[in-house]
Amino acid sequence: MTAVVVSHPHVAAFALGLAESLAAEGKLAAFVTGVAFREGSWSGRAAAAFSQRWPILRNRIVATPSSDRLRSQFTAELGARLAARALANSRCRVSLYDALFTTHDLVASLVPWPRETTAVYAYEDGALRTFQRAARTGLDRIWDLPLPHYLAIEETLTAEFHRWPGAAIGPPHREPDWKKRRKDAELALATKISVASAFTRRSLERFDLAAPIAVTPYGFPIDAFTPRPQPPSGRFTVLSVGTHDLRKGTPYLLEAWKRAAIPEADLHLVGPLRLAKPFVDRYAGTFRHWPHVPKSELGARYAAADLLAFPTLGDGFGLVIQEAMCSGTPVVTTPCGGGPECITDGVDGWIVPPRDIDALVERLRSGAANRDRLHEAGRAARARAERWTWQDAGRALVGALVG
Repeated sequence: MTAVVVSHPHVAAFALGLAESLAAEGKLAAFVTGVAFREGSWSGRAAAAFSQRWPILRNRIVATPSSDRLRSQFTAELGARLAARALANSRCRVSLYDALFTTHDLVASLVPWPRETTAVYAYEDGALRTFQRAARTGLDRIWDLPLPHYLAIEETLTAEFHRWPGAAIGPPHREPDWKKRRKDAELALATKISVASAFTRRSLERFDLAAPIAVTPYGFPIDAFTPRPQPPSGRFTVLSVGTHDLRKGTPYLLEAWKRAAIPEADLHLVGPLRLAKPFVDRYAGTFRHWPHVPKSELGARYAAADLLAFPTLGDGFGLVIQEAMCSGTPVVTTPCGGGPECITDGVDGWIVPPRDIDALVERLRSGAANRDRLHEAGRAARARAERWTWQDAGRALVGALVG
């Protein structure tokens, strides 16, 4: 009998989706996570009440069937958050991400696992000690890689740093050596690897890996985003959501928008803009920027846009693609992420070559000239989303990895 311990430091949608699917098939040993509440319990009812003030709490309420196997490491997550905050300005500064993942991994490796456990499923940066424990008892070790391999990301950032001189804030980012050693050790211990896109799988093909790699696209969050009832009106609007930097291909989008010179049109950037000010100033007046928009307001942003532009150069997937499609907004993106897993080019969105400014210009101008066609593609995008929900993705992942 298969029984899997799923480990993740917080109740992320993909971790919860897997846990729910395993539970539905009687294959979930435990869901070890951070702050979480069982739906219907006193703590779950309290969290639901307080979610009126702090909406993020809704994401931490776990419904059946996986709630019966929930192992919430409440103290570990809060302790990691407090430690990261306390050390933020010290010499031994620790990022919140690193504090959460390494602390959770340690705790998950120490808590009791059900006797029937046959495998553990853990995520990059939060799997090392968990896998070491599992290896000592001969359990399967399933490693989820949410982004392309760090070497592929470093190579992309280095290349873009030279292609766009003056655009980056500081030198290309590189993982510290201790994190590279940790990632390498996790990969070496894995007996199976889970990725969400073929692009991420290709980033691993340079290595002589014995562990099989399963590609399972994330499910569409159709319940969180409502399809728009009618096409946008007013000025032609292109939206881009997420972090805006070299890896996301933002310089190509800014240049393409400037060259397209579409009359009566707006480009809206939502999310942190991590490019040097002198570079961004070259495009002053050509776009509007919101550093942050609450998650609860994103659906309205998607619905008001004619098109979502996501010209990424290196993503594990790109959840904004799915969010926009659920809203009935078509997407233009590249093959360097989850676009090929979500989009049939020319039917429910568009795939353009990476770094191809001319292709982006053509797509932007074509969309502005035929907004009805964009709306038709958006309706097809929503229909596609409804055919691949988190439940579908979870069942497929269970079948691919644990049978």
